[in-house]
Amino acid sequence: MPVSRREFTRAGLAMAALSAGGVPSFALAKTKLIARAIPSSGERIPIIGVGTNRYGVGDDLELRQPLREALRKFHELGGTVIDTAPQYRSSEAVLGELIDELGIGDDIFMATKIDQETRGGNEARLQRSISLLEFPSIDLMQCHNLIGWKTAIPQMHDWKTAKRIRYVGITTSRQNQYELMETIMKSHELDFVQINYSLADQRESAERLLPLAADRGMAVLINRPFGGGNVFAKLAKTPLPEWAAEFDCASWGQFLLKYALSHPAATCAIPGMTKVRHVEDNMTAATGRMPDKDLRRRQEKFFDAL
Repeated sequence: MPVSRREFTRAGLAMAALSAGGVPSFALAKTKLIARAIPSSGERIPIIGVGTNRYGVGDDLELRQPLREALRKFHELGGTVIDTAPQYRSSEAVLGELIDELGIGDDIFMATKIDQETRGGNEARLQRSISLLEFPSIDLMQCHNLIGWKTAIPQMHDWKTAKRIRYVGITTSRQNQYELMETIMKSHELDFVQINYSLADQRESAERLLPLAADRGMAVLINRPFGGGNVFAKLAKTPLPEWAAEFDCASWGQFLLKYALSHPAATCAIPGMTKVRHVEDNMTAATGRMPDKDLRRRQEKFFDAL
């Protein structure tokens, strides 16, 4: 039977964090999250945000309740960055209503996406996102999986000049798009790139794209920081190594997040978080020490031997 992350977070997290030198969940609200600068502006954002591709639950109040509590906890612990997209079914509408109910809109750094081939299609997407999310402008607009990028990038710059958005970005989570993404990054001015990167099975982006982002002064949002969905099944029968305490790590989720976030080019990781216990665990990864170069190599060697 597949093992979910629940095995690692539902019990004993506070004690584990104490023994590992990390921050227990009950103390997180008093702990300042690590923040990093967006190179193009100097604005600082926390290094853990939330991805919302599982927030498209429509009007189902029962399904919305845990999402509302997860967002409440995320904000309470200092989280600001929320990433969504029109392709995530009803997630923009759900987020707009939950954020309004919680009264946290002024603190949120909202990122969404466009995915159309024409200027008219993208304009309609922007207007719809603003309406559903109930934000007067979007903090970060991104060209989703490079769809229509030749049209989208200049159009997003026009929106930025008009102050309808604040930052311009592109995204992918597909290795077969890396070559195109590299070409775009070399030839266009971008504030952000979003890309998959994980200790588990997706390290290829670190070979050229992440260093290129650093060289070009682009912030990096990391999607899929846990890699494939079966990673926790792989880790289920393996104890967390004692040396994880050297970078204040108390769980496998934090082990994976801290690896991704310790890359010099990383700005913020956006794991999916639909439950309070996941929020508490993930946000703890935004505190304490990060693995250095030697510890990162040790993480790779350890994981690859499993």
